[in-house]
Amino acid sequence: MASIILGVGFGLCSLSQAQMGGMGGGMPSVPGTAFGGATDPSSIQATTDGLRIIPSVQVSERYDSNVFFASKSQLQGTAPGDFITTIAPQVRGLYTDHDKLVKVNASVGVVGSYYANNTGLNYVGANAGVGLDMSDLLSQWRPGARWTVSDTYFYSPQPPAFLLGNQSGEQINPLLTGFQAARTNTNANSVNTQLELPLSSTVRLTGSYTHSFIRYGASQVPQASTAQEPQAAGLISQDTQAYTAGVLVQASIQDSISVDFTSSDFDQGRLGAFSTRGGALGWTHRFSPAVSFKATGGVRELSGQSNGVRFPSTIAPFGSLAILWKDPTTSIALLYQSGITPSLAFRSAAMLNHSASFSLTQNTPIRDLVGLLGASYGVANEYGSNSGGGLSWTTVGGMGGVLYRVTQKMFLTLSYSYQNVDNVFGAARFAYDKHVVQLNLTHAFY
Repeated sequence: MASIILGVGFGLCSLSQAQMGGMGGGMPSVPGTAFGGATDPSSIQATTDGLRIIPSVQVSERYDSNVFFASKSQLQGTAPGDFITTIAPQVRGLYTDHDKLVKVNASVGVVGSYYANNTGLNYVGANAGVGLDMSDLLSQWRPGARWTVSDTYFYSPQPPAFLLGNQSGEQINPLLTGFQAARTNTNANSVNTQLELPLSSTVRLTGSYTHSFIRYGASQVPQASTAQEPQAAGLISQDTQAYTAGVLVQASIQDSISVDFTSSDFDQGRLGAFSTRGGALGWTHRFSPAVSFKATGGVRELSGQSNGVRFPSTIAPFGSLAILWKDPTTSIALLYQSGITPSLAFRSAAMLNHSASFSLTQNTPIRDLVGLLGASYGVANEYGSNSGGGLSWTTVGGMGGVLYRVTQKMFLTLSYSYQNVDNVFGAARFAYDKHVVQLNLTHAFY
Protein backbone atom coordinates (compact mmCIF):
# COMPACT_ATOMS: atom_id res chain seq x y z
CA MET A 1 0.00 0.00 0.00
CA ALA A 2 1.19 3.05 1.14
CA SER A 3 2.89 5.10 -1.04
CA ILE A 4 6.58 5.31 -0.58
CA ILE A 5 9.82 3.90 0.51
CA LEU A 6 11.49 6.29 2.92
CA GLY A 7 15.17 5.69 3.19
CA VAL A 8 16.92 2.48 2.45
CA GLY A 9 16.54 0.57 5.69
CA PHE A 10 12.77 0.72 5.58
CA GLY A 11 12.16 -1.93 3.03
CA LEU A 12 8.67 -1.34 1.68
CA CYS A 13 7.19 0.51 4.65
CA SER A 14 4.35 2.85 4.05
CA LEU A 15 5.08 6.46 4.72
CA SER A 16 3.76 8.78 2.12
CA GLN A 17 5.70 11.47 0.18
CA ALA A 18 6.11 12.11 -3.65
CA GLN A 19 5.94 13.42 -7.17
CA MET A 20 3.33 15.12 -9.24
CA GLY A 21 2.78 12.84 -12.14
CA GLY A 22 0.45 10.52 -13.85
CA MET A 23 -1.66 8.14 -12.00
CA GLY A 24 -4.10 6.41 -14.27
CA GLY A 25 -7.01 8.48 -15.49
CA GLY A 26 -4.97 11.66 -15.63
CA MET A 27 -4.94 12.01 -11.84
CA PRO A 28 -1.99 13.70 -10.09
CA SER A 29 -0.05 11.35 -7.81
CA VAL A 30 0.82 11.86 -4.17
CA PRO A 31 4.45 13.03 -4.03
CA GLY A 32 7.11 10.38 -3.24
CA THR A 33 5.01 7.46 -4.49
CA ALA A 34 7.30 4.44 -4.56
CA PHE A 35 7.92 2.91 -7.97
CA GLY A 36 5.23 5.08 -9.56
CA GLY A 37 2.51 3.41 -7.50
CA ALA A 38 3.37 -0.11 -8.70
CA THR A 39 3.49 -1.40 -5.11
CA ASP A 40 0.17 0.15 -4.05
CA PRO A 41 -3.10 -1.57 -5.10
CA SER A 42 -5.07 1.58 -4.17
CA SER A 43 -3.33 3.50 -7.00
CA ILE A 44 -6.13 2.89 -9.46
CA GLN A 45 -7.66 4.87 -12.31
CA ALA A 46 -10.40 7.39 -11.60
CA THR A 47 -13.01 6.47 -14.23
CA THR A 48 -15.94 8.50 -12.88
CA ASP A 49 -16.57 12.05 -11.73
CA GLY A 50 -17.06 12.95 -8.08
CA LEU A 51 -15.39 11.61 -4.94
CA ARG A 52 -14.11 8.07 -4.54
CA ILE A 53 -12.74 6.72 -1.23
CA ILE A 54 -10.35 3.73 -1.29
CA PRO A 55 -9.28 2.23 2.06
CA SER A 56 -6.33 -0.13 2.18
CA VAL A 57 -4.19 -1.85 4.80
CA GLN A 58 -0.66 -3.22 4.81
CA VAL A 59 0.59 -5.87 7.22
CA SER A 60 4.32 -6.54 7.27
CA GLU A 61 6.93 -8.52 9.15
CA ARG A 62 10.60 -7.62 8.94
CA TYR A 63 13.98 -8.27 10.47
CA ASP A 64 16.10 -5.13 10.92
CA SER A 65 19.76 -5.52 11.90
CA ASN A 66 20.00 -1.97 13.31
CA VAL A 67 16.75 -0.49 14.58
CA PHE A 68 18.60 2.43 16.23
CA PHE A 69 20.34 3.67 13.04
CA ALA A 70 23.52 3.94 15.13
CA SER A 71 27.07 2.58 15.35
CA LYS A 72 27.86 -0.18 17.87
CA SER A 73 30.04 2.14 19.95
CA GLN A 74 26.99 4.36 20.56
CA LEU A 75 24.76 1.55 21.80
CA GLN A 76 26.50 0.55 25.08
CA GLY A 77 26.08 -3.13 24.28
CA THR A 78 22.39 -2.86 23.36
CA ALA A 79 21.42 -5.46 20.74
CA PRO A 80 20.51 -3.48 17.60
CA GLY A 81 18.74 -6.30 15.73
CA ASP A 82 15.02 -6.91 16.08
CA PHE A 83 11.88 -8.40 14.51
CA ILE A 84 9.14 -5.83 13.83
CA THR A 85 5.47 -6.30 13.05
CA THR A 86 3.79 -3.35 11.33
CA ILE A 87 0.17 -2.58 10.52
CA ALA A 88 -0.43 0.44 8.29
CA PRO A 89 -4.01 1.39 7.33
CA GLN A 90 -4.46 4.09 4.70
CA VAL A 91 -7.36 5.96 3.11
CA ARG A 92 -7.04 7.39 -0.39
CA GLY A 93 -9.47 9.91 -1.85
CA LEU A 94 -9.81 10.63 -5.58
CA TYR A 95 -11.88 13.58 -6.78
CA THR A 96 -12.73 14.99 -10.20
CA ASP A 97 -15.43 17.62 -10.69
CA HIS A 98 -18.13 17.19 -13.34
CA ASP A 99 -16.24 19.30 -15.91
CA LYS A 100 -12.89 17.67 -15.03
CA LEU A 101 -11.37 21.08 -14.26
CA VAL A 102 -9.99 20.11 -10.83
CA LYS A 103 -8.39 16.76 -9.98
CA VAL A 104 -7.34 15.69 -6.49
CA ASN A 105 -5.48 12.63 -5.23
CA ALA A 106 -5.06 12.58 -1.44
CA SER A 107 -4.02 9.94 1.07
CA VAL A 108 -3.70 9.74 4.84
CA GLY A 109 -2.28 6.82 6.79
CA VAL A 110 -1.21 5.55 10.19
CA VAL A 111 1.77 3.27 10.83
CA GLY A 112 1.90 1.15 13.99
CA SER A 113 4.99 -0.96 14.72
CA TYR A 114 5.68 -3.53 17.47
CA TYR A 115 9.26 -4.56 18.31
CA ALA A 116 9.78 -8.08 19.62
CA ASN A 117 12.90 -7.32 21.70
CA ASN A 118 13.13 -3.53 22.07
CA THR A 119 9.52 -2.97 23.11
CA GLY A 120 10.35 0.56 24.23
CA LEU A 121 10.64 1.46 20.54
CA ASN A 122 7.01 0.59 19.76
CA TYR A 123 5.41 3.56 18.04
CA VAL A 124 2.52 4.93 16.03
CA GLY A 125 3.44 7.21 13.13
CA ALA A 126 1.38 9.16 10.61
CA ASN A 127 1.62 10.35 7.04
CA ALA A 128 -0.45 12.37 4.62
CA GLY A 129 -0.12 13.66 1.09
CA VAL A 130 -2.11 15.39 -1.60
CA GLY A 131 -1.68 16.12 -5.29
CA LEU A 132 -3.90 18.82 -6.82
CA ASP A 133 -4.06 19.54 -10.56
CA MET A 134 -5.92 22.70 -11.61
CA SER A 135 -4.43 22.97 -15.10
CA ASP A 136 -7.75 22.59 -16.92
CA LEU A 137 -9.35 25.18 -14.65
CA LEU A 138 -6.60 27.70 -15.39
CA SER A 139 -6.83 26.85 -19.08
CA GLN A 140 -10.33 28.34 -19.09
CA TRP A 141 -8.57 31.69 -18.74
CA ARG A 142 -5.28 30.90 -20.53
CA PRO A 143 -5.48 27.89 -22.88
CA GLY A 144 -2.57 25.51 -22.37
CA ALA A 145 -1.73 26.75 -18.85
CA ARG A 146 -0.61 24.29 -16.16
CA TRP A 147 -0.92 24.61 -12.38
CA THR A 148 -0.23 21.88 -9.82
CA VAL A 149 0.07 21.88 -6.04
CA SER A 150 1.33 19.10 -3.78
CA ASP A 151 1.88 18.70 -0.06
CA THR A 152 3.33 15.83 1.99
CA TYR A 153 3.76 15.27 5.70
CA PHE A 154 5.11 12.48 7.88
CA TYR A 155 5.76 11.78 11.55
CA SER A 156 8.11 8.91 12.33
CA PRO A 157 10.93 7.97 14.73
CA GLN A 158 12.82 6.69 11.68
CA PRO A 159 13.97 9.80 9.75
CA PRO A 160 14.73 8.82 6.14
CA ALA A 161 17.89 9.54 4.18
CA PHE A 162 16.34 9.19 0.72
CA LEU A 163 13.07 8.66 -1.05
CA LEU A 164 13.89 5.25 -2.48
CA GLY A 165 11.92 4.21 -5.55
CA ASN A 166 11.42 7.77 -6.80
CA GLN A 167 10.53 7.61 -10.50
CA SER A 168 9.67 11.27 -11.05
CA GLY A 169 13.12 12.26 -12.32
CA GLU A 170 13.07 15.24 -9.94
CA GLN A 171 14.12 15.97 -6.38
CA ILE A 172 11.05 15.61 -4.16
CA ASN A 173 12.28 17.02 -0.85
CA PRO A 174 15.44 19.23 -0.59
CA LEU A 175 16.06 17.99 2.97
CA LEU A 176 16.24 14.29 1.96
CA THR A 177 19.54 14.16 0.08
CA GLY A 178 21.41 11.37 1.83
CA PHE A 179 21.98 12.32 5.48
CA GLN A 180 20.88 9.49 7.78
CA ALA A 181 20.00 10.60 11.31
CA ALA A 182 19.91 8.23 14.27
CA ARG A 183 16.54 7.06 15.56
CA THR A 184 14.71 10.28 16.51
CA ASN A 185 11.08 11.39 16.52
CA THR A 186 10.77 13.47 13.34
CA ASN A 187 8.10 15.70 11.79
CA ALA A 188 8.59 16.85 8.21
CA ASN A 189 6.46 18.63 5.63
CA SER A 190 7.04 19.81 2.08
CA VAL A 191 4.63 21.85 -0.07
CA ASN A 192 5.24 22.66 -3.73
CA THR A 193 3.44 24.52 -6.49
CA GLN A 194 4.35 24.77 -10.19
CA LEU A 195 2.91 27.12 -12.81
CA GLU A 196 3.26 27.39 -16.59
CA LEU A 197 1.66 30.15 -18.68
CA PRO A 198 1.93 29.98 -22.49
CA LEU A 199 2.99 33.18 -24.28
CA SER A 200 2.83 31.54 -27.70
CA SER A 201 2.70 28.07 -29.19
CA THR A 202 6.41 27.54 -28.37
CA VAL A 203 7.20 29.86 -25.43
CA ARG A 204 6.01 29.55 -21.83
CA LEU A 205 6.61 31.46 -18.62
CA THR A 206 7.39 29.05 -15.76
CA GLY A 207 7.60 29.36 -12.01
CA SER A 208 7.73 27.17 -8.91
CA TYR A 209 7.82 27.53 -5.14
CA THR A 210 8.70 24.96 -2.44
CA HIS A 211 8.62 25.28 1.33
CA SER A 212 9.89 22.43 3.52
CA PHE A 213 10.57 21.96 7.19
CA ILE A 214 11.96 19.21 9.39
CA ARG A 215 11.64 19.06 13.19
CA TYR A 216 13.65 16.66 15.33
CA GLY A 217 12.73 15.50 18.84
CA ALA A 218 14.83 13.70 21.43
CA SER A 219 17.09 10.88 20.31
CA GLN A 220 16.00 7.31 21.15
CA VAL A 221 19.55 5.95 20.99
CA PRO A 222 21.26 4.85 24.23
CA GLN A 223 24.66 6.51 23.76
CA ALA A 224 28.03 6.47 25.42
CA SER A 225 30.14 9.60 25.67
CA THR A 226 33.92 9.29 25.47
CA ALA A 227 36.77 11.54 24.53
CA GLN A 228 37.19 9.61 21.29
CA GLU A 229 33.49 9.42 20.41
CA PRO A 230 31.36 12.09 22.08
CA GLN A 231 27.65 11.76 22.47
CA ALA A 232 26.06 12.53 19.11
CA ALA A 233 25.44 16.23 18.67
CA GLY A 234 21.85 17.37 18.39
CA LEU A 235 20.11 17.28 15.06
CA ILE A 236 19.25 20.64 13.50
CA SER A 237 15.58 21.41 12.95
CA GLN A 238 15.17 23.87 10.11
CA ASP A 239 13.12 25.42 7.32
CA THR A 240 13.96 25.84 3.67
CA GLN A 241 12.21 27.59 0.81
CA ALA A 242 13.06 27.78 -2.87
CA TYR A 243 11.60 29.37 -5.95
CA THR A 244 12.32 29.53 -9.66
CA ALA A 245 11.16 31.85 -12.44
CA GLY A 246 12.02 31.54 -16.08
CA VAL A 247 11.16 30.78 -19.69
CA LEU A 248 10.59 27.44 -21.42
CA VAL A 249 11.03 27.26 -25.21
CA GLN A 250 9.81 24.33 -27.30
CA ALA A 251 12.69 24.20 -29.79
CA SER A 252 11.36 21.15 -31.66
CA ILE A 253 8.94 18.27 -31.23
CA GLN A 254 11.61 16.41 -29.25
CA ASP A 255 13.49 19.29 -27.58
CA SER A 256 12.79 22.07 -25.10
CA ILE A 257 15.17 24.62 -23.57
CA SER A 258 14.68 26.40 -20.23
CA VAL A 259 16.35 29.42 -18.64
CA ASP A 260 15.59 30.05 -14.95
CA PHE A 261 16.47 32.31 -12.07
CA THR A 262 16.73 30.19 -8.89
CA SER A 263 16.74 31.12 -5.23
CA SER A 264 16.93 29.10 -2.00
CA ASP A 265 16.88 30.12 1.67
CA PHE A 266 17.89 27.87 4.57
CA ASP A 267 16.98 28.86 8.14
CA GLN A 268 18.68 26.90 10.93
CA GLY A 269 17.38 29.10 13.73
CA ARG A 270 19.90 30.56 16.17
CA LEU A 271 22.66 28.43 14.63
CA GLY A 272 22.71 30.26 11.31
CA ALA A 273 21.08 30.92 7.96
CA PHE A 274 22.27 31.06 4.37
CA SER A 275 20.88 31.53 0.87
CA THR A 276 21.76 30.88 -2.74
CA ARG A 277 20.91 32.96 -5.82
CA GLY A 278 21.76 32.06 -9.39
CA GLY A 279 20.76 30.96 -12.87
CA ALA A 280 20.15 27.65 -14.59
CA LEU A 281 20.08 26.42 -18.18
CA GLY A 282 18.14 23.24 -18.94
CA TRP A 283 17.58 20.92 -21.89
CA THR A 284 14.93 18.22 -22.25
CA HIS A 285 14.95 15.72 -25.11
CA ARG A 286 12.42 12.98 -25.87
CA PHE A 287 14.00 10.12 -27.79
CA SER A 288 10.69 8.26 -28.12
CA PRO A 289 7.30 8.10 -26.41
CA ALA A 290 8.95 5.85 -23.80
CA VAL A 291 12.38 7.46 -23.26
CA SER A 292 13.29 11.00 -22.22
CA PHE A 293 16.36 12.87 -20.99
CA LYS A 294 16.72 16.08 -18.97
CA ALA A 295 19.86 18.00 -17.97
CA THR A 296 20.18 21.21 -15.97
CA GLY A 297 23.25 23.17 -14.88
CA GLY A 298 24.26 26.54 -13.51
CA VAL A 299 25.95 28.48 -10.73
CA ARG A 300 24.70 30.19 -7.56
CA GLU A 301 26.10 32.74 -5.15
CA LEU A 302 26.24 31.37 -1.60
CA SER A 303 26.01 33.85 1.29
CA GLY A 304 24.87 33.85 4.90
CA GLN A 305 25.90 33.73 8.54
CA SER A 306 26.87 31.09 11.07
CA ASN A 307 26.40 31.70 14.80
CA GLY A 308 25.82 35.39 14.12
CA VAL A 309 28.99 35.86 12.05
CA ARG A 310 28.58 36.58 8.34
CA PHE A 311 30.85 34.74 5.92
CA PRO A 312 32.09 36.06 2.55
CA SER A 313 30.04 35.13 -0.49
CA THR A 314 31.27 32.39 -2.78
CA ILE A 315 30.17 30.75 -6.04
CA ALA A 316 28.75 27.22 -5.98
CA PRO A 317 27.98 25.00 -8.99
CA PHE A 318 24.82 22.91 -9.28
CA GLY A 319 23.28 20.58 -11.81
CA SER A 320 21.06 17.58 -12.44
CA LEU A 321 20.64 14.77 -14.94
CA ALA A 322 17.60 12.52 -15.36
CA ILE A 323 16.98 9.62 -17.75
CA LEU A 324 13.48 8.10 -17.75
CA TRP A 325 12.16 4.99 -19.52
CA LYS A 326 8.53 3.91 -19.22
CA ASP A 327 6.65 1.38 -21.30
CA PRO A 328 3.94 -1.22 -20.49
CA THR A 329 6.47 -3.70 -18.99
CA THR A 330 9.41 -1.59 -17.76
CA SER A 331 9.89 1.60 -15.79
CA ILE A 332 13.40 3.01 -15.20
CA ALA A 333 14.49 6.27 -13.57
CA LEU A 334 18.12 7.37 -13.23
CA LEU A 335 18.72 10.66 -11.43
CA TYR A 336 21.85 12.61 -10.48
CA GLN A 337 21.86 15.93 -8.63
CA SER A 338 24.50 18.24 -7.22
CA GLY A 339 24.09 21.45 -5.25
CA ILE A 340 24.12 23.24 -1.91
CA THR A 341 22.23 21.63 0.95
CA PRO A 342 22.17 22.44 4.68
CA SER A 343 23.87 20.40 7.39
CA LEU A 344 21.35 18.49 9.48
CA ALA A 345 23.52 17.69 12.52
CA PHE A 346 26.59 18.70 14.55
CA ARG A 347 26.72 22.40 13.57
CA SER A 348 25.40 24.93 11.06
CA ALA A 349 27.10 24.65 7.67
CA ALA A 350 26.47 24.77 3.94
CA MET A 351 27.27 21.44 2.28
CA LEU A 352 28.03 20.63 -1.35
CA ASN A 353 25.97 17.51 -1.97
CA HIS A 354 26.13 14.93 -4.75
CA SER A 355 23.35 12.35 -4.93
CA ALA A 356 22.35 9.66 -7.39
CA SER A 357 19.42 7.26 -7.50
CA PHE A 358 18.22 4.40 -9.66
CA SER A 359 14.76 2.84 -9.74
CA LEU A 360 13.45 -0.09 -11.78
CA THR A 361 10.18 -2.00 -12.04
CA GLN A 362 10.13 -4.90 -14.49
CA ASN A 363 7.38 -7.34 -15.40
CA THR A 364 8.72 -10.90 -15.41
CA PRO A 365 7.79 -13.85 -17.65
CA ILE A 366 5.79 -15.18 -14.68
CA ARG A 367 2.29 -13.77 -14.80
CA ASP A 368 1.60 -11.03 -12.20
CA LEU A 369 5.17 -11.18 -10.83
CA VAL A 370 7.10 -7.87 -10.89
CA GLY A 371 10.75 -7.26 -10.07
CA LEU A 372 11.71 -4.18 -8.04
CA LEU A 373 15.16 -2.61 -7.78
CA GLY A 374 16.28 0.65 -6.18
CA ALA A 375 19.61 2.21 -5.27
CA SER A 376 20.70 5.55 -3.79
CA TYR A 377 24.00 7.27 -3.07
CA GLY A 378 24.60 10.57 -1.31
CA VAL A 379 27.79 12.35 -0.26
CA ALA A 380 28.23 15.86 1.15
CA ASN A 381 31.15 17.97 2.39
CA GLU A 382 31.34 21.44 3.86
CA TYR A 383 31.54 24.18 1.25
CA GLY A 384 32.20 27.90 1.27
CA SER A 385 34.58 30.40 2.80
CA ASN A 386 33.37 29.55 6.33
CA SER A 387 34.07 25.86 5.89
CA GLY A 388 36.03 24.52 8.83
CA GLY A 389 36.31 21.06 7.31
CA GLY A 390 35.74 17.85 9.22
CA LEU A 391 31.99 17.69 8.55
CA SER A 392 30.73 15.21 5.96
CA TRP A 393 28.36 12.36 5.34
CA THR A 394 28.22 9.43 2.93
CA THR A 395 25.22 7.12 2.61
CA VAL A 396 24.87 4.19 0.22
CA GLY A 397 21.81 1.98 -0.01
CA GLY A 398 19.84 -0.32 -2.21
CA MET A 399 16.92 -2.70 -2.27
CA GLY A 400 15.74 -5.58 -4.38
CA GLY A 401 12.48 -7.43 -4.27
CA VAL A 402 9.63 -9.13 -6.03
CA LEU A 403 5.94 -8.24 -6.00
CA TYR A 404 3.21 -10.74 -6.71
CA ARG A 405 -0.27 -9.54 -7.59
CA VAL A 406 -2.39 -12.15 -5.82
CA THR A 407 -5.46 -10.32 -7.11
CA GLN A 408 -6.07 -6.87 -8.53
CA LYS A 409 -6.62 -5.66 -4.97
CA MET A 410 -4.03 -7.71 -3.06
CA PHE A 411 -0.21 -7.48 -3.44
CA LEU A 412 2.44 -9.62 -1.73
CA THR A 413 5.99 -8.21 -1.64
CA LEU A 414 9.27 -9.73 -0.46
CA SER A 415 12.30 -7.44 -0.31
CA TYR A 416 15.84 -7.08 1.00
CA SER A 417 17.52 -3.74 1.58
CA TYR A 418 21.00 -2.66 2.62
CA GLN A 419 22.35 0.65 3.90
CA ASN A 420 25.85 1.86 4.76
CA VAL A 421 26.19 5.13 6.69
CA ASP A 422 29.35 7.12 7.43
CA ASN A 423 28.82 10.46 9.24
CA VAL A 424 31.99 12.38 10.19
CA PHE A 425 32.40 15.33 12.58
CA GLY A 426 36.05 16.15 13.22
CA ALA A 427 37.66 13.16 14.93
CA ALA A 428 34.28 11.53 15.65
CA ARG A 429 32.94 9.00 13.18
CA PHE A 430 29.51 7.38 13.23
CA ALA A 431 29.52 4.47 10.78
CA TYR A 432 27.42 1.31 10.48
CA ASP A 433 25.75 -1.16 8.12
CA LYS A 434 22.06 -1.98 8.13
CA HIS A 435 20.23 -5.00 6.65
CA VAL A 436 16.45 -5.39 6.38
CA VAL A 437 14.44 -8.37 5.13
CA GLN A 438 10.71 -7.66 4.81
CA LEU A 439 7.49 -9.39 3.78
CA ASN A 440 4.41 -7.24 3.06
CA LEU A 441 0.80 -8.08 2.35
CA THR A 442 -1.29 -5.15 1.10
CA HIS A 443 -5.02 -5.16 0.37
CA ALA A 444 -7.18 -2.37 -1.05
CA PHE A 445 -10.95 -2.28 -0.60
CA TYR A 446 -12.99 -1.05 -3.57
